[in-house]
Amino acid sequence: MGQSSTFYEINKTYFNEVKADLSLFKIHEAESSETLEENVFGIEFMLKKLFDSKHHEIVEQIFNPKEFLGEKPDYENMNFDEIDFLEDNSISYLDPEQISKITNMLNLISEREIREKYKSSELNLNGIYPEVWHDDESDDQAFNQRHICEGLEQLKSIFNRATNNKNYIFIFSA
Repeated sequence: MGQSSTFYEINKTYFNEVKADLSLFKIHEAESSETLEENVFGIEFMLKKLFDSKHHEIVEQIFNPKEFLGEKPDYENMNFDEIDFLEDNSISYLDPEQISKITNMLNLISEREIREKYKSSELNLNGIYPEVWHDDESDDQAFNQRHICEGLEQLKSIFNRATNNKNYIFIFSA
């Protein structure tokens, strides 16, 4: 199984309902969603490469928010092979203020910049999962700069929607 992250745009009313009872969260109640498949670590690596170190914490928040609803996750004792993100006792989220900051940052990045800075060998040498990055840009290939650019556009899309709607984002990574 590969690394994926799903982002759910949640309006304030529904956020408050789920905050009171996590079991109320239903995927179909989200305003919108985006799922990044197997390019999450590549995107994070490229964003950190494009921004100076003072922005790295903000980049990390995109995929691993510090805020959560429910019980604090115990990552040290978690069996990641058996976890079901919808049955977990916590939901990671970003609030509208954090989302706005991230949106502003993401909108500074262009596809051209990613294409100029992308080096498959650099991702592989740095152990960026899944360590099979390459330069074949064929439509039937993943793990290349096109795959990262597509993921970045998905991120921009949901973060821009959430910013415009002043919504929250729930984030589930597996």
